[in-house]
Amino acid sequence: MKYVKSILLIAAFFTTGMVSCVKKPSRNELETALMNAMSHNLNSNPNIDTSKIKFTVLSVDYFEEKTFYACEFKVRMKTPDTDTTGIMAASVNKDLEHVVRKN
Repeated sequence: MKYVKSILLIAAFFTTGMVSCVKKPSRNELETALMNAMSHNLNSNPNIDTSKIKFTVLSVDYFEEKTFYACEFKVRMKTPDTDTTGIMAASVNKDLEHVVRKN
């Protein structure tokens, strides 16, 4: 019984050590990752003709929630006829794979 407790205690210390060693990204790295996620979402949307419309994400302001980042992106949209800049709001999951735009 004492042997089993020792093994469990060592496993608990090992698990705690591994979890605490996970590197949290810096602010600049996170901003770049969020901008890349939004850019990929905008420029790979099948409903948009990307041969005519180009989106460039210029900056991001974000707030970290429990399971996602609440973001406001400054986006430049360029078409053959227009060139404009605006703000888009979106939620980006912590895995940076799923972007949900807000209306």
